[in-house]
Amino acid sequence: MKIAPITEEIITIAGSEPGPTVAIFAGVHGNERAGIYALQELIPKLKLTKGTLHLAFANPPAIEANVRFINKNLNRRFFAGNDGDSYEDTRARELMAVLDQCDALLDLHMFYSDGNTEPFAICEEPSIDVASVFDLPLIATNFTNVEKGGSDGYMFLNGKVGICVECGPISQSSELKDYAVKTIYQFLQYYDMIESKVPLSDKPKKILKALYAAKKNTETITLEPGFKNFDNLTEGQLIAVDGPKQYLAKKNECILFPHYSARVGEELYIIGLHES
Repeated sequence: MKIAPITEEIITIAGSEPGPTVAIFAGVHGNERAGIYALQELIPKLKLTKGTLHLAFANPPAIEANVRFINKNLNRRFFAGNDGDSYEDTRARELMAVLDQCDALLDLHMFYSDGNTEPFAICEEPSIDVASVFDLPLIATNFTNVEKGGSDGYMFLNGKVGICVECGPISQSSELKDYAVKTIYQFLQYYDMIESKVPLSDKPKKILKALYAAKKNTETITLEPGFKNFDNLTEGQLIAVDGPKQYLAKKNECILFPHYSARVGEELYIIGLHES
């Protein structure tokens, strides 16, 4: 599936009656495309009964190049006082100006396939009720402390709802377009902004708390092979080695986003703790 040319980077749709103001982002990472396909399908036909909706193709140059980012990871640039001079810094300031007008944000992402293909949400505790209406089995919290500068964390720190939905593997971008469309409708239905009624999930969610991110600080540090996203770890299990130094798991921990191709300075993995 091809991306249509992006002629408008931010589109605003208003309902006929007053209501909440929300934003939906896609393409914060330009190679995560299910949300981009979903927005392009919905923009010509989406109608609101109330409120205001801002739709953003968040990183157009990265979307066009089909790469994660151009200069910096845009999803680490959403923070007050960002005075950086890269494209992503400038774009983050533009998008934060939109978010400052909003009550809630849905940011659609994807992840590299590692054998685990189930979608999941990232948000902080005040947003769990909203995230629970989506068709996904797990919600991860505390990323605002572990991975600073995310769009959902920016909303949380401003007392608002911010949710990142990881729709599934990047390799299935075309197939997961319909899932992204449904997630958008569920989000808008939660806020009673549309006439269309789609089923909202009522299934219990597992809650996982991110504890810390381990960066690849040297060329020599390597992850043990075979980890998949959300794998449970046993106490004392070897996670990574760097020469004689070993990184071992503690009780009840699990691993998130094992990144076997990480470059120096990037996150190698995140450790989390199952809360329910």
